[in-house]
This record gives sequence, structure tokens and C-alpha cells, in this order.
Amino acid sequence: MDAPGIDAQVRRDVGAYAASTDFGSVQWAVREGDPPGAEQTIGLAVFDAGSGNVEHIHPNCEEVVYVLEGEVEHTLGRQRTTLRRGDLIVVPRGIAHRLQNAGDTPARCYIVFSSPDRQFVPTDTP
Repeated sequence: MDAPGIDAQVRRDVGAYAASTDFGSVQWAVREGDPPGAEQTIGLAVFDAGSGNVEHIHPNCEEVVYVLEGEVEHTLGRQRTTLRRGDLIVVPRGIAHRLQNAGDTPARCYIVFSSPDRQFVPTDTP
């Protein structure tokens, strides 16, 4: 098997092209079809102070969250923990969870999913 062209596989300056979200921003650096043949989804997420995402599940993949900067509160089912710079959590497929920035500065996290087409299903009810 020939290696793909290296330039198509490289992502430079990840985070510089992040899109706004309701909690801050995220840049999807790797996902289905980008780069070709990708088997994961990877993003750099920034959670504004006091902001978080809604409780949700990923029915088709596990998620790994690695905290680069800041402090976040992460739930896993009914359990709760605080993650700080250098901490990582593995969220099994289908388990309800959410992340909330617990600090007064932005929190930066790498988020990695074991599928190129991660599914996101909110579990919160209005």
C-alpha cells in the first residue's frame, strides 16, 4: 500500500480556524473524509469561562478528553470529577456525560472520538 501524500495528512496551527459554538469554539482537525481515510474524529475545543456543553451520548464511539489548559468539571453518568491541565478522561460509548468549564479563564481541550463520523445525541430535556 502506498502512503498518502503527506501534505494531505498534516494539520498545521490547529485551533486557528475554530468555529464559534454555544460554549466557546471548536476546530475539527480530523473527521470523516478529512484527511482521506481518517478513522477518528479529533478536535480542539475551547470552553469559555462558566460555559459547557449539554449532557449527551455518543452511541457509535468512545470519547477521550485531554485538558490542555484550565479546569473543567466532567460528568460521567451520575458521577462528577474535576479535570485540570494534563488530566484525561475516557468516556465509554453510550454513557451520558457533559463538560463544564469550572474556572474563570477559557479551558482548552483536545477531544478525540474513536469513529470518523461521531454521533452526538443530547440527553437533556428542556
